Amino acid sequence: MREVFIFRPPRRTGIILHGITVLILTGIGIFGLWKASQAESGPSFLFYLLVAILALAFLPGLIYRIYALQRARYILAADGISLYWGLRHEEIPINLVNWVGSAEQKGIALHKPAFRMPGAVLGVQTQADGKPVEFLAARDTNLVMIAIPERIFAISPANPADFLRTYRKISEYGSLAPVQSISDFPTFLLSRSWADRPGRILLIASALFALSLIVWVSLSIPDHPLVSLRLKADGSPVDFVPGIRLLLLPVLNTFFFIVDLLMGLLFYRKEETKSLAYLMWSSSILTSLLFSGGVYFILKAA
Repeated sequence: MREVFIFRPPRRTGIILHGITVLILTGIGIFGLWKASQAESGPSFLFYLLVAILALAFLPGLIYRIYALQRARYILAADGISLYWGLRHEEIPINLVNWVGSAEQKGIALHKPAFRMPGAVLGVQTQADGKPVEFLAARDTNLVMIAIPERIFAISPANPADFLRTYRKISEYGSLAPVQSISDFPTFLLSRSWADRPGRILLIASALFALSLIVWVSLSIPDHPLVSLRLKADGSPVDFVPGIRLLLLPVLNTFFFIVDLLMGLLFYRKEETKSLAYLMWSSSILTSLLFSGGVYFILKAA
């Protein structure tokens, strides 16, 4: 039976900071959309809409970082080292490991990612000697380095000393059957789903429907300077507003498209949840059709 030792990065501070940032950006996005819906002039509408778009655009990445940090783990075994960080997965055969140690012990002055915060010290940085270092860490101090021929991994187990002590212990035994080398990146899921014909069709269709709605509304605004967003009981329009406010609908639809796309990729990872990925991408098409129907009736009433 394979004996494994699981180590996790420190998560509390990173999750709290990312969670607070998500709440702040969500509030800014909602405020921007609300102010845009109340704006009486084109410049004011575009300003608040831009604020909302910029705030909401960062949400998927931040939410993914929380998910990745929650699931992050480093696994030591006699046959290899496994690194998991969100959708990033690396299996390192034990016979490919050159050395494992702390940056301080090796006397390495690391060039660290420029954009980092607690809970997300990520990315690949080329060092002064030309060696690439990939960071899969929750902090930028007390890092443990894992060197293989092609690159070095910088990780942050909560207890670096225990990690190094465990590695030294299991490396003494060696292994006659090292694990198979695997290097999966988040983009690998997109390429896998793209190679799957049903997935490719759904991805193309959902993207085309979302893009078509943006183009349709953009071309319709010049011909409809005023539109009504609600009707009286008899079906007659009331409370006309600047037509540019119609852009709120494709913007909201695009946000739902991005969420459905990312959620679908998460579900696509496993065979047993692949059907849920198809469901998410199909719901993106349905959402675009519903928004398109809303735009049609608004333009018809105008």
